[in-house]
Formats: sequence, C-alpha cells, structure tokens
Amino acid sequence: MKFDVLERDLIMLNQDDPRVQRTQKLIRETFRELLQNKEFEEITIKDIAQKASINRATFYNHYADKYALLEEITFMAFDNMIPEQIAQAQGFTEDVCRQFIELTYSYIISFYRTCRFSTKSVAAQVDGQMKRNLHRSIESLLRKGGDSVHVTINAAMISAAIYNAAYYWYETNKDDNVEQLTDAVILFLNNGLQMKNS
Repeated sequence: MKFDVLERDLIMLNQDDPRVQRTQKLIRETFRELLQNKEFEEITIKDIAQKASINRATFYNHYADKYALLEEITFMAFDNMIPEQIAQAQGFTEDVCRQFIELTYSYIISFYRTCRFSTKSVAAQVDGQMKRNLHRSIESLLRKGGDSVHVTINAAMISAAIYNAAYYWYETNKDDNVEQLTDAVILFLNNGLQMKNS
C-alpha cells in the first residue's frame, strides 16, 4: 500500500503508531550495537542507516542527530531500570535511597562497560543526562513525601551525592561491592558533612 508524502509525514509524527515505535526501536538497537564496536565520535548517521537498513531521511524523521539519539537512549535506560517499588513510592525514604544508589551504580557499570566513550565531551553528555534523570526522579519523590521547602535544591544535592559517589566507586574500585558504597552515601546523607571549626 502506498502513502503520499503528507500521509507518511503524519504517520511519522504519531508516536503511538506501531510503525514509528518499531523504527525507533530498530534505530536505538542499531546504535547500541555500533557503540559496542566503535567510538561514538566515529559513528555516522550513514553507519546507523546502513546497519538498520533504513535511509538517512527515515533516521532524521525520528531524531535530529546522533546526540538526540544518545540522549533518548540514556533517558530510557535509566527509566527502565527504576523498579516499580521506587516508581510507586510515596516519599524519599532510606530504602528508596539505597535502591537509587544501587541502580545508579548498575547503570554506570552497564553503560561504561558496554559503550566506547573516549571523548570527555560525550561522557559529559551521558553523565549530564543521567544526573538530570536522577534529579527529576528524586525531586518527584521528595514532593510526594510532602517536602515543599527547597525541594529542587535538596534533590540536586542528593542526586549529585549519589551520582558522583557511584561514579567514583566505579572508577576506583575493582570489586562490585555496592553495599560499602551504599552505606557510605547513606551515612553522608543522614548526617551531612561534618565540618570542624577552625
């Protein structure tokens, strides 16, 4: 069945259309496969289109560029890792915090061990997206818990502590003992940074 150009473009704009979802999934999966074997900077839209057996115009119907694709993959990977228990939580409890630390660490491991990122700018983009996702989720839980004063800044501090500690742990530890990481972050968040008077 043939569609004229206008009908095709209308279909492409409908994110609920199964054809749109299949094409986007194919593009994402192809991109992930390419990231396992090539540096991000080396991957071109042509590479993605050829491997996915689509044309470049089809790619551009769905994504502005490979950076937009990377951002979507990062966002979706994080959201897919959040267990139902956290998504349905009515506040930011210690148990929820522990789960966020563990999933952040798992995310960092899975992303950096499978994808090849040698350029700091790309790693910074992935890290930035992950931090935004974490901040958004924690802020939402703080609001559910009734916290209203300084929610945004509290979420920023908590998410920064979790992400930076998890990334540091990934960079410096060869074992995957996430319990030590979790205990250290929880202690810090519960007690705050102890400053000595000079």
